[in-house]
This record gives sequence, structure tokens and C-alpha cells, in this order.
Amino acid sequence: MMAGEGGGTTRTGMTPFEALRGATIAAADKLGFTPDLGSVEAGKLADLVVLDADPLADVHNSVKIRWVIKNGELYEADTLRQLWPVEKPLPPFFWRAGE
Repeated sequence: MMAGEGGGTTRTGMTPFEALRGATIAAADKLGFTPDLGSVEAGKLADLVVLDADPLADVHNSVKIRWVIKNGELYEADTLRQLWPVEKPLPPFFWRAGE
């Protein structure tokens, strides 16, 4: 939502780079969490997403998620099936009964 539409001289918001930076390292800095969050560096927490397309080319590509890495475990984005370190399906949730 922070990135403007149109590009060039008609752009009304941030560039894709500015929007991604604002949502990551700049946000962590404002909250005082840069020692632990906001960028991929040795010693920091590293929950992240792996995208199918370049979000700097088009910020809308930031929703084209292939994998999610959370707490050192790899998940398939479409199904949330765990792929690594062990493969297992998404557990059932009580609100999805009957699906």
C-alpha cells in the first residue's frame, strides 16, 4: 500500500525499494528492534519469505510467495505443508472442520 502507482513523474507514493525498506529495516529501527530484526544478517532472527518474482521490478510481486521459512523450518506457501527439516502436512485446524 505504501508504493505509488503509475511510476515516472505521476508516482504518488514510494518506489518498490522504499516501500520494502520501510516495511523491514526502517520499521525495525523505529521500534528499536534492529539488533534482532529487519534485515538478513548473521545473529538476527530470520523468518522470511522466498518470492517467485522480483518485488523491485513490481511491488505487486511481493505477494507471489513460493516458500516461508519460520523458526528454521521450510514451508510451501500454497499449502503450508512443512518441507524441511521433516516433511509433514499442515495440521488440521478446529475452524476448518469438514473441509
